[in-house]
Amino acid sequence: MHLSGLACLLLCLSLATLAGCSLNLPEISGRNGVSVPSQKASPASYSGGGYYKDDGPPSETVDVARIPDAVPQNAPRSRTGNNPYEVFGKQYVPMESAHGFEQTGYASWYGKKFHGKRTSSGEPYDMFAMTAAHPTLPLPTWIRVFNHENQRAVVVKVNDRGPFLRERIVDLSFAAATKLDIVRKGTARVTITAVFPEDGLGETTGNYQNNASIQYLVQVGAFSEQANAINLRLELAGLGLQLHPRSSSEAQNGLFVVSIGPFDSRDEAETVRQTILATTGKQGIIRVHQ
Repeated sequence: MHLSGLACLLLCLSLATLAGCSLNLPEISGRNGVSVPSQKASPASYSGGGYYKDDGPPSETVDVARIPDAVPQNAPRSRTGNNPYEVFGKQYVPMESAHGFEQTGYASWYGKKFHGKRTSSGEPYDMFAMTAAHPTLPLPTWIRVFNHENQRAVVVKVNDRGPFLRERIVDLSFAAATKLDIVRKGTARVTITAVFPEDGLGETTGNYQNNASIQYLVQVGAFSEQANAINLRLELAGLGLQLHPRSSSEAQNGLFVVSIGPFDSRDEAETVRQTILATTGKQGIIRVHQ
């Protein structure tokens, strides 16, 4: 978001009564001088599928059923996002451990407006990944989200902070919200439970299961001018990266897309994305290969 911190606060406070939105705040300092990395906005109007400002579902059609649940891992705590912080005058102290954690309340979600932007953990937000935001769970934590309305459940990785208003307890990525069938309505009553590698993924219900055959692409650029796409393709090829065969050769929704891959795992794609960022400064986006 390009608004100043003060403008952002005033805007959201003015909308809060009507919308109940959470914020995509720039970095702000709490009383202890602790910076809170970017937060995001959730759907602001839950009746009829309205969204906060220009947020919402992706413009392209994605087969979300092919996106597997997140897999719990023994991962170190994120370098950012785990210190005490303050939002709207309220202090939040992240937990040291998520073992035994369970909570019931309402889930919301966030989408395209924040796709590719930095989360509190430092990872880019990927609306097609199985992730979520929580005010105080350690980053990262893996949780099972159970929708009381339809008995569907998914496993997601918590890598961001929020939501901060009303009774909402978790903000889900577009992919996770789609699997739980809450995108149109905007919110749903859920129970979230921390899960760990020794627990497995837990039993899920509904039609969504992990798919080992899924592949991923790292999209590095999208251009209206084919010449720009070709130039980027040549730059990446010079780094020895495996470009997708259709990169820069044909327009997709009016844009010439340059992608690397496909890869058999999201972890492999993420490794390449980090390599591209370190060598070229370009922030790639991981997408499901269709």
